[in-house]
Amino acid sequence: MSLANNSNKNRRSTGKVTLADVAKEVGVGTMTVSRALRTPKMVSENLRQKIHEAVQKLGYVPNSAARELASVSSRNIVIVTSSLVSVENNLILNSLQKELQPLDLQIIILVANKKGWLRELINNSPLAVILLNLQCPSTEAQWIRNSGLICLEIGSKQANPLGINVCVDSKSAVQKVVSFLVAKGYRDIGLLCAQQEQAIFQQYLACWHSALHANHLNSHQILHCSEPVSFSAGAKLFNEALSTWGCIDAFVFLSDELACGALFEAQRQHIGIPYDVAIIGLGDLEISQTTYPALTTLNIPYAKLGETAGKKLAELLQTEKDPQTECIQLISTLRERESG
Repeated sequence: MSLANNSNKNRRSTGKVTLADVAKEVGVGTMTVSRALRTPKMVSENLRQKIHEAVQKLGYVPNSAARELASVSSRNIVIVTSSLVSVENNLILNSLQKELQPLDLQIIILVANKKGWLRELINNSPLAVILLNLQCPSTEAQWIRNSGLICLEIGSKQANPLGINVCVDSKSAVQKVVSFLVAKGYRDIGLLCAQQEQAIFQQYLACWHSALHANHLNSHQILHCSEPVSFSAGAKLFNEALSTWGCIDAFVFLSDELACGALFEAQRQHIGIPYDVAIIGLGDLEISQTTYPALTTLNIPYAKLGETAGKKLAELLQTEKDPQTECIQLISTLRERESG
């Protein structure tokens, strides 16, 4: 075991870094550190920065009532995500919550924005951190690594996981879609997407280029809109792609909602699917089976991701094991229906 892992293990078993340790690192009193974390406007910007750097370096987690008084009500699990409205995230969250419900944990959800969520994460003094379909920025990742907290990353496969990565492999998913389309004889293929987590989108994009290049196909037919994922965004992307690219064989949407919006728009315009153009989605949401024609899509087991992560977290909390870096990869399956 590495020295860093031993350090994290010792902190987890002895109560972690204290407020006094942070104060000593900066050379100030404990009240000043506490004030900087709780009411930062009362401390100068220069001093706030020094305290923030010390918190990151030491991996400080504030002592909660749960640790001091064994109060069940303060057993916080913090989930950080970029979206509370996506169907995919809700499927994961529902299954995750069901698995954790018997443990009487307090589940706190933070919506990640450009700044601020790390301070909220620290002040909630979590037992564990869950990153949901979110690529963790370097500053936040450093603190999580140093803290020794249990960390689960749910969504795409991570190259350097912070803890336990419950995931679907983006490369394998894209390859399955492209292989299916190539086997069906489609040669001119476009990729369409809306406002999605940037780092996850970049993973899909890299896989898209490599998969099409491997089949000697043009990989540059890509459209991206800044709107959130919705049926209307899918319809707009569909129309823009038709006007931009003209004759094309197949559209791949990085969301079933977008793909279904395109199906609705094609039906409105009396465009034959898949005869004039094929439409493929990603996710296998419930609506994909009820559209006309039914949507060909790649099944991403969102509910299973949440269930698997919940069971793993429950096991770690109940056994008090020190978590090791681990990748738990679930399988994606292509659902061939009428639209492809």
